[in-house]
Amino acid sequence: MTDHFFKKVVSELKEATENNDHPFRYFTLGTTGITKTPRLRTVVLREVSDELKFTIYTDKRSRKVTHIKEHNEVCLLFYKHDELLQLKIEGIAYLEEDKEKIARVWKSISEKSRKDYITSKEPGTKIDNPDNVEYLENTNHFTIMYIKAKKLEYLQLKRPNHIRLQFNRESTKDWQSSFMVP
Repeated sequence: MTDHFFKKVVSELKEATENNDHPFRYFTLGTTGITKTPRLRTVVLREVSDELKFTIYTDKRSRKVTHIKEHNEVCLLFYKHDELLQLKIEGIAYLEEDKEKIARVWKSISEKSRKDYITSKEPGTKIDNPDNVEYLENTNHFTIMYIKAKKLEYLQLKRPNHIRLQFNRESTKDWQSSFMVP
């Protein structure tokens, strides 16, 4: 009975990688580092597999990269307002290590989008004026981050009954599911 919901989740997430207007295209990524202070930021969903492995792009100097090196457990939050549907996903984050693959993906990124990864100063550095950001010409700080889902909570607010499910695969290869009290 829960398979229908899981297939809907995968379908919605895949659609978000192809449709820039889909509400799941931009989602919240939560990390913690050694200070254990939760940090949230909006990131762009680039790819998602049937097994719920997520791909995002980032600057390798960013705080989120530092955080996953310190503590690689992360949380993702997606929300689809028109359906009052929330997905909370817990997973393990890691970086792509294959430099050739990173270079191939880099070549596929538009010139306009490349600016996000070629600033001379690292993300979060204080500056006097946003118009004076300096860019590098012959180098970049682009990398690929993956998140392998291990737990998913599905919550849809609706009447007469809200629907809440949990899908879990922490200890097995197959997803285990159960309904939960909303």
